[in-house]
Order: sequence, then C-alpha cells, then structure tokens
Amino acid sequence: MSRIRPPLEIPMSNVLDIAVLLTCYNRRETTLRCLGSLFSAACPDHWRLHVWLVDDGSKDGTADAVREGFPQVRVLQGTGSLYWCGGMRSAWAAAECSHPDAFLWLNDDVVLHPDALAVFASHLRQNAEAIWIASCKSPSTGGHSYGGRVREGCHPARSRALLPDASAPLVCDTFQGNLVLVPQAVVSRIGRLTDFQHAMADTDYGLRATRAGIPCMLLPGYVANCESNPNDGKHHDASVPRLTRLKSMMGLKGLPPRDWWKFCRIHGGLLAPAYFLSPYLRVLFR
Repeated sequence: MSRIRPPLEIPMSNVLDIAVLLTCYNRRETTLRCLGSLFSAACPDHWRLHVWLVDDGSKDGTADAVREGFPQVRVLQGTGSLYWCGGMRSAWAAAECSHPDAFLWLNDDVVLHPDALAVFASHLRQNAEAIWIASCKSPSTGGHSYGGRVREGCHPARSRALLPDASAPLVCDTFQGNLVLVPQAVVSRIGRLTDFQHAMADTDYGLRATRAGIPCMLLPGYVANCESNPNDGKHHDASVPRLTRLKSMMGLKGLPPRDWWKFCRIHGGLLAPAYFLSPYLRVLFR
C-alpha cells in the first residue's frame, strides 16, 4: 500500500524570491494600473518581488512609461508576434536566471486586492508543491470572471468555472492564467508553458499538472479584479457567412489549427482527431 506524501511546508524563517511574470501590448494605462496595484499590495516580509515584463512591440509608449513609473521592473522587448504565451515564456526564461522560489503569473489587466500577496504567501507556506490560483471578479458586474476550472466529461477543453469558497481552498482540474502562483517545485516536474501561440497554454498547464499528480488549488475568496474580455464571436453568429465564421474560428481568438491540434494531441488520447475536427465541422455544417 503506497503512502501519501505530506505537502512540502516552507519554514517561517525562509526568505522567498518571487518572480512576477507579465506581458503587454498597447495597453499603457491598463498595464500601469496593474503594476500600481501589485506594488501597493501588502508584500509579506519574507517575500522579495522581482518583476519581469515583456513589452511585445507596443506603440503607445508602454515600455517607457513603465521604466519611468516603476524603475524596479525589468522590461524586456518582444518581437511584436509573441502574444500572451510567447511573452510569458520569454519573461519566464529571463526570470529563471535568478533562480526564484516561485513564479507569479499576472495578466496586465488584473488589479490586485491589497491582501492578495499575503493570501498567496500564507497558502504557499502550507504547500509549496501545489499551484495556487486566484479568483477574479468583474469590476463592472461584480460577478466571477476568471480563476479555477473543473472538467465536464471526457472532452479536454470542456470545463466550467469553479467559484471560490470564502473559507477554504478548493481543488480544480485546470485554470485560467490571469493570476497564478507556480512554485519552483512544480516547474522542476513539468517545466514551463508549452509553446502555444496565444491561448490554451494556461489550460494545458493545469491539465498537465493534474495528470502529474500536482494539486491545482483555488485560493479562498476573491483577491483581484479583472474584467471579462469579450471573445471574437463571429464563429458563433449564424447570420455571418460560413466561410467568414470558419476564418474567425481559425484566428487567434478562436481555435488556430496548429495550436488546437497540439492541444488535442496532448490531452485527447485516441479521440484527438475527432476533438480536433468537430468545432470546424460544426461551423461549416450547423
């Protein structure tokens, strides 16, 4: 009979280096607001933040504004074609040179609550071998926007939002990567983000972690605000010509074929070809 290994706890005396990873493109005020909330949040005494921001070719002066307003942020220049996943991978690769104890993914449209870092820190102390996911609220509606996800059925891409419990962490299957803490112990086992072009990388990371036996834990309550981003819905609109809908689906905000096949191949098993073809066929023939 196998024994369950207790979670790795961090001694109270340990000082932790936390690499904060962001990527941005042409959202100067949004990015500055995010960084302002990060540095305004109460930082635990045993945390040292090191912020790495990839500016992927912004034309609105984002990089210069960040350097002026937050000189402690390391600004890296992207190629203009990195998108979310490429930018985060670049920031992650640069941050690894400093050998941090954990990586905090932070979307530049997130506004942290004042206690967000303290909540992360207290739960990281309890288990440094789990991924810790924050739930975000929409500031316009007050409802849930991003956070943990639980699978529905065998299809790897079908999931629903897991609403946080106010008093205790919850286990989820995967997550949206708006505000997520990944300890180095996790990275040592499953590595960095897979090289998707834009979306799917966060869902893929959570599914890979779950398959490896790494807990994906949803923090109690809400610790940040983030507005829900509207998707490009042309491929859902039956009034739009079918070829236009198909082209929309194959774009970055839909299911670009290269990335979608990679995701299906990794997580779909023997049904991967069927999972891959079905959304395109639905657009063409429904």
